[in-house]
Amino acid sequence: MNMKRSIFTVALAASLAAVLPSYSATPVIGSAVCEAMVPYENDGMLLMVPGYYDELIYTKVFKEDKEGRLFSCTEAKSVADAWLQNERENGPGWLFTIQRVSKDKLHELLCSEMSGMEVFAKDAEGRFYVFCHPTDVRFIRQDADDMQRDSKRWQELCEWAGKDVRGEFIETNQGLVPESYDNSSVAIALARAAYANNPHPKYMVSTNQFGPLFSKEVKASEYVEQLIRNVKYEMVDLEEAPDGEYIVLNFPQEELRFDFFKLSGKENYVREVHGDGFEILYKATFADGETKASSVMQKWYNELAAHR
Repeated sequence: MNMKRSIFTVALAASLAAVLPSYSATPVIGSAVCEAMVPYENDGMLLMVPGYYDELIYTKVFKEDKEGRLFSCTEAKSVADAWLQNERENGPGWLFTIQRVSKDKLHELLCSEMSGMEVFAKDAEGRFYVFCHPTDVRFIRQDADDMQRDSKRWQELCEWAGKDVRGEFIETNQGLVPESYDNSSVAIALARAAYANNPHPKYMVSTNQFGPLFSKEVKASEYVEQLIRNVKYEMVDLEEAPDGEYIVLNFPQEELRFDFFKLSGKENYVREVHGDGFEILYKATFADGETKASSVMQKWYNELAAHR
């Protein structure tokens, strides 16, 4: 395998060694690994970096990281140019980080906005893998000519990070299966109903015909898991809101409720309603193509009714 670095990269690494965070840049070579890829290993997990990108990026390998970070990739020249301009904050050149978290940590994350964080896999031990990425542009150059010259390369790196890394990581590491969790306002509210502890949100479930119910004996997590796992809630035009009956998840103390419509063919429409009258309409798309949001809510309500 050709592991040569360009003269620029070697010189840059030497000049910044004293100021950049330490990381393992030594790839682990296996006989079954394609020579076009450079593998990095951490705690039994492999991250495969294409050889033609490996010379352009720093791949950091975290050892026993308290936050569960495994790997992080950053474009080298953005780091160098940022330091030359004394721009040492906000992660110049950062492309992505792969983090591994426990189920409890995942539940904590799901209860708030996970901006720049996406769950993408689960392992046989019940741990979850999160793809962390910037929500702004981290591409830095000293002048406009360099910016124009290198923009295509930066775009290619971003496309690799955004489109290929997660799927390749799952394929490379035996025992991983694809997994995702929605983090829309609907999903956050559902997660808080099931997992928030301090303070625990006081929620109620009701229907058009019958009043609100709550019971500590009913585990909300059983239903919430069905409603936020492997699903995507996307905003749609309010004019698409169905008529008829719906199941309500209500947070009285926050003056916030979610209406899960029951009309045939519209069972995955959810309306978010605030105390001031502000409304948002969502449509849920479940990966299995079969789950109906309002049907899950109806079962939740029925169990609550059984514990009255």
